[in-house]
Amino acid sequence: MKWSAAALGCAVLAAACATAPKPQVTPPSDLHGIASWYGQEFAGRTTANGEIFDPLLYTAAHRTLPFGTGIDVQNPKTQQTVRVRINDRGPYIGGRMIDLSYAAAQQIGLIEPGSGEVNLTVVKLGNGEREPPAPYVVTIADVKPTPTPEPEAPAVPVVVDNVQVVTERQGVETRLQVSNDGRKVEEVPVGAPASAGPPPPKARPLPAKAGAPSSTKYIVQVGAFAQEANAKRLYSQLTEMGQNAHIDSGVSLYFVRIGPFDTRDQAIQARSRLENKGLSAIVITQ
Repeated sequence: MKWSAAALGCAVLAAACATAPKPQVTPPSDLHGIASWYGQEFAGRTTANGEIFDPLLYTAAHRTLPFGTGIDVQNPKTQQTVRVRINDRGPYIGGRMIDLSYAAAQQIGLIEPGSGEVNLTVVKLGNGEREPPAPYVVTIADVKPTPTPEPEAPAVPVVVDNVQVVTERQGVETRLQVSNDGRKVEEVPVGAPASAGPPPPKARPLPAKAGAPSSTKYIVQVGAFAQEANAKRLYSQLTEMGQNAHIDSGVSLYFVRIGPFDTRDQAIQARSRLENKGLSAIVITQ
């Protein structure tokens, strides 16, 4: 088969296009734009590359730069610079180029203004894949568990119901015991039988209830005074009210009282009549 020169050239060009690598898009190394920041309100959320956002790490969000790209961010007003790693996408507010983490914005003085112009310098271009930080591995030595002691059996109390003091005199062992009448302690040989002890007291019959009424009397005490003149003044007031009052002298007080009454109910009624007239009183027994 014969190939024309034109056909052969097309075939070679097609093969070359099929095997050539895709051209890599290289972003400009120096950029300028507006930066803002995001912090604690997004802590713990998943970033666009799969990491957990930590506002205290030096990271940033950019709309197009590959994940893992390292950037130096400079605040031209303060000349402060911080290096961040792209691990998120954003910002999604028009006119802004990059969103810094709280820690990164603090390093260049953007916390108080909230946003500002920055210069960006690409230091290392990332591969664009998800690049979560290497996990922090902690090695814990094998620790043998402390053996649990077996519970001890509760101690059984020892009960002693009989204690004897034995003495030996001239080859004969003797002990002390209470005599049968219960009035003295005598010394007997060890082999002798124990005494029966004193006989139990005879039960006394209960006295029969007397049929006579109780001799308890009840008195209404209206006042107690240290000065006799005050007691006499209250006595005169009760007498004018028609009460059978009297004064009893104590060790240091003078008691103004009414009664006695045979029952407590009678004394309570008398006290109620006094209270209706504005006098307080108490009921006592004689």
